[in-house]
Amino acid sequence: MPEKHVNQNVRIMIFSGAEGLTYSATEQSSIRKIVRDKLLFQSMKPYHKAQVMVKHRPDGVPEALVAYLLRAHTYTADVAKVTLGANYAVKQVKLDHVPTAVETKVPTAIKMPPIIQPKLPVQMVFGTPVPEISTAKAAVEYLYKLGVARGYRCVKLLGASANLANYQKYLCNHLLGFVNVGHGNTSGIVLADGFLSASWFARLRPKSLWPEVIYFNSCQTFNSPLLTAVEKVGRRTYVAGKVNLLIGPSEDVCKCFWTKILTPYNKKMGVALVECEKVKYPNPGSHGISGDKGKFKPIP
Repeated sequence: MPEKHVNQNVRIMIFSGAEGLTYSATEQSSIRKIVRDKLLFQSMKPYHKAQVMVKHRPDGVPEALVAYLLRAHTYTADVAKVTLGANYAVKQVKLDHVPTAVETKVPTAIKMPPIIQPKLPVQMVFGTPVPEISTAKAAVEYLYKLGVARGYRCVKLLGASANLANYQKYLCNHLLGFVNVGHGNTSGIVLADGFLSASWFARLRPKSLWPEVIYFNSCQTFNSPLLTAVEKVGRRTYVAGKVNLLIGPSEDVCKCFWTKILTPYNKKMGVALVECEKVKYPNPGSHGISGDKGKFKPIP
């Protein structure tokens, strides 16, 4: 028997189309076949999951697939675009695609589970759109419990709750801290229902990005254009991956960082990141920190 391809069993998620448009079994089969044959099977990089958005012409005819390919061993998001002809015929495949504004959000919202909100304003948010990755979920659960134990009012966003609407709301909501554990690249981070892009940050008015400290446990997110966009709109401190971050060790750095900077330890953030990388990560210098590297803001 021929050896199975490394991406043989990758889950392919197809988002609903405009105005709740769904796809027949035949259409779904065609979409999945294109993603497998033209993208997944053309690479020996192991992938965890593929999220696919179908882009339509004004008359409703499918014209392209935008695929967010989430790697299996790092928090790297590869984005590809497949231009379609009639009946899902493949006209062109573009790897390393940078999504446009209309390609970053699926047209219809996914079902969102309820969020446990504190009675008073939220101070810290911890989220992951990939809770099926055990270390990602464990990191969010750890950070949520840590924040609550240290006296902060916290929210956790898991799976479907880690979506564009919630992230955009909380990132402009006067927070003290915001953490995302999930896949990304130099242009943004992949969420449950789309792509939070550098262009979204760039469109914000100055000082509208309110979390004191933003930590993206995502690959390549400490690079432009995302780095430049985040730095221009009001963050106090930004921590993110300079390179492709390993799943597992990167969460250990993130947990260590927040443990050290919150009271009672209250260590300076720049010092904490260096120390945590040294003991928790095989390649120091894989994370970047910009802005204020001093102590985290205490509870008001």
